[in-house]
Parts: sequence; structure tokens; C-alpha cells
Amino acid sequence: MILANPLWLLIVLLVPLPWLIARHKGYLGFPNTRRIQASNGWILHVIPVALLAIGFAALSIALARPQKLHVVSKQSFKSRDILIGVDISGSMAGQFGKPPESVVGQTELDKDFPGRPDRPKPGQGTPDQYGYTREIGQRRIDNAQAATLDFIRNRFVAKAGDRIGLFVFDTDQYWHWPLTHDLKMIYRKIHFADEGLGGGTNFGSSPPGPLDAACEHLDDMGRAATRVLIMVTDCEDSLYGGAFDRLSTLAAKYRLKLYVVVVGSSQQQSDITRLAEATGGKGFRADNPTDLKECFNTIDKMEQSTVTVETAENREELFFYFAYAAVGFLLLGTIGEALVLNR
Repeated sequence: MILANPLWLLIVLLVPLPWLIARHKGYLGFPNTRRIQASNGWILHVIPVALLAIGFAALSIALARPQKLHVVSKQSFKSRDILIGVDISGSMAGQFGKPPESVVGQTELDKDFPGRPDRPKPGQGTPDQYGYTREIGQRRIDNAQAATLDFIRNRFVAKAGDRIGLFVFDTDQYWHWPLTHDLKMIYRKIHFADEGLGGGTNFGSSPPGPLDAACEHLDDMGRAATRVLIMVTDCEDSLYGGAFDRLSTLAAKYRLKLYVVVVGSSQQQSDITRLAEATGGKGFRADNPTDLKECFNTIDKMEQSTVTVETAENREELFFYFAYAAVGFLLLGTIGEALVLNR
């Protein structure tokens, strides 16, 4: 049992017991009971006082609104908190190849998303900051989006209960959506991850970096024991000035595993992939679109943790029981004083 307004219990402190006891006892209303009054009068005096006191106590409990809590549905499921950070620096516009077909196929996610009318058609070119033309649909960022979309489709079909959040980064971080079970929203937001493409890359040598943003978000909204950050990047940055030790300590504090998917880079072992291994995660190198999709499939097989969620609750009001009792006891106490004690 819980109380909706527990402060009303303070009224119990105002129950006038000392005043009631100290009141003039009076006398019995019938002369032929004087002998009873002489021997048992104190009992007859205490009974009305006790009834009034119990009535006041019941009234205070009724005002505090006692309720019985019923959990309507309680679900325990395997779940992970997964944050996906997509690199949108200028180098992610580099040519990479045509993404392979989805291994999951069409889902309700695809049917519910109408598409982006502002997006150029695949095959059309767009000049980058250096004057080179890259084909829309075959850039590094396009492949990163395609692999992430298939990852979300897989989570949606499996009904795994994962919560997923999305942000993009270059020299700063820009949140698209916080951790949520609403995979339809995440699926929609990933289609817009390539907006604002350009600029440099900052892994955290100049705080904050992507891992800083992920840990801050998990501190506010993290629930699952398995916490994962998947960074999709072409690895065009390094960690210096003590950033490696700072970020590895931060990841350990928030129990965060970092998985880095390197898209189309010649770097075999970079600072950020070493950081991923230091957190218990792993670094992957994708030389072509098929490799990129396999990287996500490998990450998807990570161990899951159990989360218990009370999805709904119902409160049964109990105050009227105490209200009825309060009325009854106060009425009996009043009648007792009036008839027995002649007050």
C-alpha cells in the first residue's frame, strides 16, 4: 500500500487526546447508575475518548489517500543500449562503391518511410570541396547509411528490444535522436545523416568527442548493462595529448564498449581502433561495401543483457474504507459522550 498525499498523516499529531482526557468528566445521566460510576466510571469515560481518537486517526489516513499499486504488465527482455555515431566529415564523400542489396529485405520500416524528396537520385554527381565529382549513392557516407539501415532492419525484425540512438559528428557532435525503442524514428533519421557533409574530424583530442557525447548521454538515459557505441568513420584523425588515456578511462567508468567500423581507409591500426580494443570492443576495416555490411553483422552478435521494464501500473483507491471508519468512530464517540457522559 502506498499513500498519494502522505503529508496528511501529520494531522494525527493534532488529535486532541490531551484535551479530551483533561476535560471535566461530568456525571452519568441516570441516578441509578451512580454505583457503576463509582467503580467503573473511568472505563465509561475512556471509551468515547478512544472512539474519537480512532476516528481522527482514520480520517487522517483517508485524507492521505492510501492506494494499492497493481503492475498491469511487467516485461523482462534481453536488451542493449546502442549508440551509432556516423562520421560526416568531408572525406566521407569519397567514392567507395555501390552498396549491396539488403539481406533483410523490405520491412514495415521501409513501407512507413516515404523517402527523401530533396535527395538527388543515385548516379548523379555532386562536386566536393576540392572540385571532384562523387556519385550520389556510391560514397562512403552512402554505404555507411546503407549498412546502418540494414542493421536497424535486422533489429526491427528480430524484435530484440534494443534501444538505439543516433548522432553524427565531424569536429563536433549533432544528435539526431536519443536512445529509444522506436526504431521507426531511428530508421527515418539515418536517411538524413548525410546532411551537412563537410569539415574535419575530431575523435576527442579536443573535448568533447564522439565518445564523450555517448558517455554523457548514457549517464542521463542508459539502462542496459550492455552499452555500445558504434562509430562509422574513415579514420581521418588521431588521438594525442593524453586523449587516449582519458577516453579509455571514461569508457570504463560508463561501462561502454566501442566498436569502430573504418570505411575505405588504408590505415591498418589507428588510434581509434586501438581505443576500441582497450574498451573491450573491436575495430573493423571495410575495404568494400560488402565488408562494411559484414562488420555490422558481427557487431550484432554481441552479448545482450536483461532489462526489466514495468510497462504500466494501476492504482486502486482505498481511502473510502478509512473514511467510512472515521465517520463511524467519530459518530460513536460523539454519541457516547452525549448519552453516557451527558455531554
